[in-house]
Amino acid sequence: MLTLSLLFTVSCTATTAWENPNPDLCVLAADGAHYKCDVTWTSYFDTTIRLTYYAAKDKPEVNDVFEHIREILWDYHRLFDKYHPYEGVVGVYAINADADALTSSNPVQYGKITIDQRLFDALRYGLDQEDAVQDDGVSLFNIALGPVLAIWHDLRESDACDEFQVLGALVCPSPAPGLFDGPFAIDPSRIVLNEADRSIAFLVPGMRLDLGGYAKGYVAEIITDYLDSLDVPYIFNAGASNVKSGGVNPNSGDGFYTVALTTPKIGLATPGEFFAVVKIASDLAIVTSGNYQRYFIGNEDRVVYHHIIDPRTYYPGGDAMAVSVLHEDGALADIYSTAVYLLGLEKGLAFVNATAGLEAIWYLEDGTIVHSDGLNKDTFTYGSSSYPLFTLK
Repeated sequence: MLTLSLLFTVSCTATTAWENPNPDLCVLAADGAHYKCDVTWTSYFDTTIRLTYYAAKDKPEVNDVFEHIREILWDYHRLFDKYHPYEGVVGVYAINADADALTSSNPVQYGKITIDQRLFDALRYGLDQEDAVQDDGVSLFNIALGPVLAIWHDLRESDACDEFQVLGALVCPSPAPGLFDGPFAIDPSRIVLNEADRSIAFLVPGMRLDLGGYAKGYVAEIITDYLDSLDVPYIFNAGASNVKSGGVNPNSGDGFYTVALTTPKIGLATPGEFFAVVKIASDLAIVTSGNYQRYFIGNEDRVVYHHIIDPRTYYPGGDAMAVSVLHEDGALADIYSTAVYLLGLEKGLAFVNATAGLEAIWYLEDGTIVHSDGLNKDTFTYGSSSYPLFTLK
């Protein structure tokens, strides 16, 4: 149920003198100077990750590039996974499993655990972004929301859930009254990171980390920074709802990359159905958050409970079906997409219009499409239908 980003390219008709670097993955691009190479990974971050890489002569060997990216995905998958342990890896799972042992009644003598530098940097980044979007004094991005998110995960994974009972959706027991009365240990200021010994500790018991609000965007930014260093064109799709491009597209006449935004639906979606097409230039990310991506229907109340949980209420928030944000930084775009969704259309639109370098597109429940001031609207014809076309000024 993730957003499907469709990458459109023109057919390849040119010829080139240099040899195809990998005939199983690559075909000649339209400009005759690149080979369009596509690879897919399905074992990381519980999603499908795709890369379209335009190989050029005298550039790094395609297979070496793909293997290096696979290693990055595998390393961060293990570090960020909160559900499974990995031998020899001190990641989020290990931290959460030992969370109460990391705390003490004496705030000066707290327990602590040494972690991998890559995870330390990721946690520090997450804490630095806690104030990126606030409302009513509450941060809408919070890596310490784990105790609340764990309850929703247990509801969604309950043995009492019945798949495909209503509208092709998962039906689970509705949240019981008082289930989220708390209190919960979700204050990120109670997380202590120590640069000197690369350690983490909690100042209160009951804390749990959850990096789902930016994990894919953060890793995508690391991978696209690596691709940028190679000076080759690409478009990287980190799980269908998180896309970033680099370089000039050799397979299009105008050099832009084109992404189609799936029409959000609760229940059985129609494959290939989309509501907007977005042209994105080099070094631009587009990330989508929506209520249709992961959800269940309450068995008792028939309410749709989606996975975007509001830290102000501990319940699913937002008033749109989906919001897609555009920003240069893929990690920050991931954070913005969730937070802007939770702000709701009115406050979210004001926030986006006031934030330099940020644009957004909302799809409302009645099918209305709203976009921020920095996007131009035109008409794009695909097949027999017309769709809104958004291009950055």
